Amino acid sequence: MASMTGGFLFGLFAGTAFNVFAATIGASAIFMAARWGLGESLTARLESSEGAIKKLKDGLRENEISVLFLLRLVPVVPFFVANLVPALVGVKFRNFLITTALGIIPGGIVYTWIGVGLGGVFDRGETPDVSLLWEPFVIGPIIGLCVLAALPIVIKSLRGRKDA
Repeated sequence: MASMTGGFLFGLFAGTAFNVFAATIGASAIFMAARWGLGESLTARLESSEGAIKKLKDGLRENEISVLFLLRLVPVVPFFVANLVPALVGVKFRNFLITTALGIIPGGIVYTWIGVGLGGVFDRGETPDVSLLWEPFVIGPIIGLCVLAALPIVIKSLRGRKDA
């Protein structure tokens, strides 16, 4: 909702820049709070965990940049989880910061774009209704979100072809 408000108030480029900057600062604050506050006790629990958590932890340690970037780029993992888990498995803050700032740009553009479109509707003195779903400023971001959501399927398919 805040990203749409940024688009509504500041336009696509400035709104996206403000949204990405603010989200990166917020994510970094959560990362640091988790690292310093929950640190040792929760990290010890994660060290002894098995299954999906162990795979994520091992993947993060082996390929920090690519895994962190994928966590941000693909909207499958909730934002707060993508802030906490890296802090608890000991990834480098610098890598976290860079991948967060760059990885949230596509989603930031999409959500900001919706706010820009709604701002245009209000500027024309119109009332938003269901017919707006087919306007380019709404359907475009929705298609963008669908592409981002489909990215894990494409990546998995490409990885499967490499193994064959």
